[in-house]
Amino acid sequence: MAQATSKRGSDRFTTDVDITSLVVIAGLTAVLFAGALAIGEGLGEIPPDIDWKAFFVVYTVIVFVPWGTPTIAAAVGATMAEGILDFFEGLEPDEPFGWAGYIVGFTIAGYFFKDPNDTVKLAIGAVLGAFIQFAIEGLSLLVVSGDALSVYLTALAGNTVTHGIVLGAIPLIPVVSALRGRMERVLAPAAQTAN
Repeated sequence: MAQATSKRGSDRFTTDVDITSLVVIAGLTAVLFAGALAIGEGLGEIPPDIDWKAFFVVYTVIVFVPWGTPTIAAAVGATMAEGILDFFEGLEPDEPFGWAGYIVGFTIAGYFFKDPNDTVKLAIGAVLGAFIQFAIEGLSLLVVSGDALSVYLTALAGNTVTHGIVLGAIPLIPVVSALRGRMERVLAPAAQTAN
């Protein structure tokens, strides 16, 4: 396995992680997030399009991998999980908006997760990632469905609260605290370099 020259907390965008590690990160994220999505689906939706997606599951993986291609791999894994569940529910024309939102939102959130000890940045990243994800996904309400701007803004605010706060920052901070020191050994061996 290629050794990354950066460690968690570095501002450098890590690209020197081998493909096998990236596939493992994407696969692990996909499996974990698919389980979380399946549970969230059981809670139903709040009109107009507000649902319950446990973004903290993906955020937790992202916290413990180096910032860079491993972050994108986790975002791709989350997108795969959503895509597979969308396939079983029946694909709709608006799905690509959501998939693009996942990759962009989770990747940007990862930028704020570079220091797992900074709970303020963890919270900011969690909320901002959810906001960006649905800002992109919700465009389908305007473009595909032809809904009013007020519907888009209501869904954007609601999903930011459910994904970014209730199932984002609130569970993320204690989960990261509980897993710190354990998950780095599992998810980010390339990040375990000497100081």
